[in-house]
Amino acid sequence: MASEKPTIRLETEKQLRIFSLPLRQKILRTMRMIGKPVTSKDIADRLGIAPSSARHHLNRLKEIGLVEHHHYQSINGIRADFLIASDVNVSIGTDISDAHTAERETASQVMLAEISNRFMGTLSSRREKASNAPQQFFGDLLGGIAHLSTQDAEELYHIVRNFLDAHTLPKTSDETPWEYAFLLYEAEQ
Repeated sequence: MASEKPTIRLETEKQLRIFSLPLRQKILRTMRMIGKPVTSKDIADRLGIAPSSARHHLNRLKEIGLVEHHHYQSINGIRADFLIASDVNVSIGTDISDAHTAERETASQVMLAEISNRFMGTLSSRREKASNAPQQFFGDLLGGIAHLSTQDAEELYHIVRNFLDAHTLPKTSDETPWEYAFLLYEAEQ
């Protein structure tokens, strides 16, 4: 089995505050969607914010290891800092029971709600376009119960995680970003 990429586990209040800010979530998502190094100006232009604001938020994300310097390049005589989203998984520590449990749960709910809203928006948009075009796979939501041993559940998790880890960045020009949310938990009876 291929090894998984590193995981940054957010355990402190400072790390959670830095990560959980909605604008920083948008910045990280935008960087991952682009899939190549960008400047703070690139992010500012895409999100409609001031370059200084983008730079501030990128620096905060660098503090916790979620963004890293890629290279410098001279653009019109200005030394531009190109950054990339770190190739890591992020764990917000939902299994930790401490003073920040409520913040972790809220962050989880917000992240899932945002992914769900984007998914529903995509469904709606694709349905409108599909009436005039041949059917094409554009995503699905699976839900249900699978009867697994703990070992089977861990194996499924690692298969999915390793596959997704191997596809973090585009390898060819015909690859496009696909957003996902993967939940796997032992259901209470």
